[in-house]
Amino acid sequence: MRKKTLKELAFPEPLKGKELIFELAPVEKMEVVKFQRKPSNFHILRLASSIEKVGFLVPLVGVKRNGKFLILDGQHRLLAAQKLGIKELPIILVPEEIIQLMMNLNIEKELNIREKSYVALKVYEDFLGKNSQFKESDAIISEAIEPIYFVTLGIGYEKKENLRGKIFENILKKCDLVLDETIKTAFEIRKKRAEKILLANEMITEIAQKLKETEKWHPFVYQQIISYANPIKKKREFQDFDEVFDKLFVNLKKVKQNPGVILKEKGIEETEE
Repeated sequence: MRKKTLKELAFPEPLKGKELIFELAPVEKMEVVKFQRKPSNFHILRLASSIEKVGFLVPLVGVKRNGKFLILDGQHRLLAAQKLGIKELPIILVPEEIIQLMMNLNIEKELNIREKSYVALKVYEDFLGKNSQFKESDAIISEAIEPIYFVTLGIGYEKKENLRGKIFENILKKCDLVLDETIKTAFEIRKKRAEKILLANEMITEIAQKLKETEKWHPFVYQQIISYANPIKKKREFQDFDEVFDKLFVNLKKVKQNPGVILKEKGIEETEE
């Protein structure tokens, strides 16, 4: 009896009901979305070994654009399959409107803050290219990029790769919030915010260098400096970004004059306007 073959099948996603398409597609037309992190050669080899033993059982997930298959999930499986010389792979094609959300959720897979920020920025820029009049507060944006301060950090990382973004998180959580502006306008605001973060980063680096010269430097000195100069401290309410960083700069200037002060038990009191 002749075997039935299946090249393409449409079916509803079981929870949200969105139409998905299962397709057996040529590997030569597949490419990984540019927002993915650098692949692990060790993981590729392990997957290739597994596929040789049991076959290729887990479909890729992606979207079809301009005759190409853009892979959103499964880059290691794709690279392992290429290594084995497989010509066609099963792929589940998702609707365009959930691509950004998928990419944001994928950044939770053991990425560091630089990688998360880079992905968030690229998703934001993708929205800008499609409709710059979306508001940052629109659900389509807030659901796809969370937290939004990753976009600001992403801009900063593009200008300075060794930005110590992690040390600013506790401050940004309280002041770099979703803007009630179009993303075209909000993006310009975030560029200016990124400049302030980069300036604070530079000041902290200079303070750390002074401590190093006095042999008082240690691996966590950067966190200690920002913690000491942080004008928000344990305040629960949200703050204005520019006001917070203006106060932070004042505090950092004081620390810069006397770097050893951060080694004391008590920090700078919040600067009054």
